[in-house]
Amino acid sequence: PKELYLYGDEYKIEEVLMNYLQNAIHHVTEPKQISIYTENRGKNLVEVHVRNTGNPIPKEDLSHVFEKFYKVDKAHTRAYGGSGLGLSIVKAIMDSHHQECGVKNTLTGVDFWFTLEKREKFS
Repeated sequence: PKELYLYGDEYKIEEVLMNYLQNAIHHVTEPKQISIYTENRGKNLVEVHVRNTGNPIPKEDLSHVFEKFYKVDKAHTRAYGGSGLGLSIVKAIMDSHHQECGVKNTLTGVDFWFTLEKREKFS
């Protein structure tokens, strides 16, 4: 794979990735697959994706998942101790980077993503 350099606060972006990964781990269902990948979005932007197999997020909940304390499946969230803050933290971090984040249902699960600017290799 080709090396990719992105612009962002490494600790904050790590927090975004960890929140997305924890979400994927807690909601993955058979065949229990989680993938992390990137896609170019134009010349200077990259989308970073965390996708898991599992039940789709109900359509009426999709636009709310980044709100503080919002939980799609309250019983499931209680079982693993989720607070409903993780995705709102992701949104705040991406807003502070002047970047986007989002979620979409796929045929086999759910795909969370965020954008970052590409950079030349640092010296």
